[in-house]
Amino acid sequence: MSAAPARAPRGAVPRSAPSWRPRLSVVPSPTPARSLMGYLVLCVAALVAALLGALLLNTQMAATAYEIHDRQVELTRLDEAEASLRAQVEEAGSPAALQRQAEEQGMVPAEKLRFIQLSDGRLLGSETPSAG
Repeated sequence: MSAAPARAPRGAVPRSAPSWRPRLSVVPSPTPARSLMGYLVLCVAALVAALLGALLLNTQMAATAYEIHDRQVELTRLDEAEASLRAQVEEAGSPAALQRQAEEQGMVPAEKLRFIQLSDGRLLGSETPSAG
């Protein structure tokens, strides 16, 4: 027995057989010179844009908070003014205040109370004040 292999190894082309194909060989491709500068500029630009966006958003939120505070102060002032005006209206509409104002203008209480019936224009009520 021999130590030689029975078959030719894989991928080996027998040299004795004439080939009609041209001999091909692998040509190394030129490696393009790649620079990391473009990638770094892109990363830095994205970082700066994110930081600038966060800064602008924070600034806008602070300005809005100040505006809300100013509006709340104004609303409180207007609520106090409304409460003061309501108190003045209630005080001016009280029976004692109305009687005082009427007396200041020279009005006197009515002695006779009469009503007008609108359907025929008659006066209803007593001519003399009722006792009791």
